[in-house]
Amino acid sequence: MNLSNMNSRGMQRSSFLGFARSAGWWCAALALSALNGCASMQETPQDTVRKLASQRWQHVIEGKFDKAYEMTVPSFRLIKTKESFITSMVVSPVKWHSAEIVRVECEPPSCKVTIKAASQLLMPTRYKGQLVSGIEESWVLEDGKWWKLEVL
Repeated sequence: MNLSNMNSRGMQRSSFLGFARSAGWWCAALALSALNGCASMQETPQDTVRKLASQRWQHVIEGKFDKAYEMTVPSFRLIKTKESFITSMVVSPVKWHSAEIVRVECEPPSCKVTIKAASQLLMPTRYKGQLVSGIEESWVLEDGKWWKLEVL
């Protein structure tokens, strides 16, 4: 056995280098596999908007109107202040109880969201039960982010 090819632990250098190369290839293969997995896990516009619309409705139901306002399209926020938005939500004659996202249809840069919402009228009326209605919302993609399109 040639002692010049031995390291201090008695391993041959050539076999150690071969092992190191193999380990390097395996690490590279695992890294590429992980990257491919991440790429396939990217959300579709429908998934993203479904999540955002659900969050926004949860804010509305919980009375967190400031958070719902932050999800509106930036151009709307240039025209209507947060305070006036919150005031309009507070004085609304409707109390929202639940909202279910039924359908999301997208053709970027916009999506149509259909919601099944339950509410109760806060003004005097003969009917005292909950109302269930269908609501359509529009969401738009602006600067890489989805926003709820509000009507003035």
